[in-house]
Amino acid sequence: MMMDGKVALVTGAGEGIGEAVARALTAEGAKVVIADIRPEVGEEAAHRIAQAGGTVSFIRTDATKEDQVEALIARTVSLYGRLDCAHNNVGSGRSGSTITSMEMDEWDWTLDISLKSTWLAMKYEVPVMLANGGGAIVNTASMAGVFCTPVASAAYSAAKAGVIHLTRYASDVYAGQGIRVNSIAPGLVATPTVVGMLDDAQQAAVAAEKQLIARAVKPEEIADGVVYLLSGRSSMVTGINLETCGGRK
Repeated sequence: MMMDGKVALVTGAGEGIGEAVARALTAEGAKVVIADIRPEVGEEAAHRIAQAGGTVSFIRTDATKEDQVEALIARTVSLYGRLDCAHNNVGSGRSGSTITSMEMDEWDWTLDISLKSTWLAMKYEVPVMLANGGGAIVNTASMAGVFCTPVASAAYSAAKAGVIHLTRYASDVYAGQGIRVNSIAPGLVATPTVVGMLDDAQQAAVAAEKQLIARAVKPEEIADGVVYLLSGRSSMVTGINLETCGGRK
């Protein structure tokens, strides 16, 4: 198995992409810590993964709070003795707000949850990985950080573009010390939220406007890319933004 013996951390793992990544990592042999701000959601995800045979622990964490992120990494090492890889998957945004219509609290909230959380995670993941002799990190960006889309707010677009550049910065700094850092940019993903709002036909119609493959991406398809980037099979891949979006038109 690709991740046999590895210890992995997945944030924002209560459902959707994060849960799919955690499930895929455990299926490949990793011991996984999942973090989410919602204890009931995170505990349920951990239970589902454990029932499928995975080794998993849940730690409730607000990824925008430095003391909680520091404690998350320390607890992960306490549980499993090391940290080999991490998928930093926290992010959210409210659609529609433009530069002139956005209020300060929305800007701050979006940058905190979608960009600061990524920086904080790496701030405490990197030293542990350096002590282990290396590791791999994947940060969740978005196609909204690559192309302008009116569906995303100005703050979300800026935050996700920031995630992509922060990833490249970290890759440049730590590649020589054995840590690979990449990002992944989903398109429209069939998360529980999207599925609750749009049926398959509606998802296809939305996807067809921007994608060559006219359907929503499955969370498991994002997970495949993340596991590849975290595994030894991508040992010479660092600093990339993997666009998993069905082909941008």
